[in-house]
Amino acid sequence: MNIEITRTAQAYAAYLDGERVGELSYARDGSRVTAIHTEVSPVAEGRGIGGALARALLDDARAAGDTVVAKCPFVASYLDKHPEYADLRAG
Repeated sequence: MNIEITRTAQAYAAYLDGERVGELSYARDGSRVTAIHTEVSPVAEGRGIGGALARALLDDARAAGDTVVAKCPFVASYLDKHPEYADLRAG
């Protein structure tokens, strides 16, 4: 299983063995990134796709010195479960 994540100006896309299986949409306002919605294809659920998308967004935010607003329930839950990203949560 090979998960590849790509990024555009408004979303991260996940590909599993070359097939698009997920997306995390976001918006940027200065140094604040808002995670809006994460969606994973039913055929790929339970394979870590959502987590890979969340990590990509959070790792990119950290590298850029940004903070993250988690309007997306999946990303909010991911942040709650991964305290190593707690410093990125916008107050």
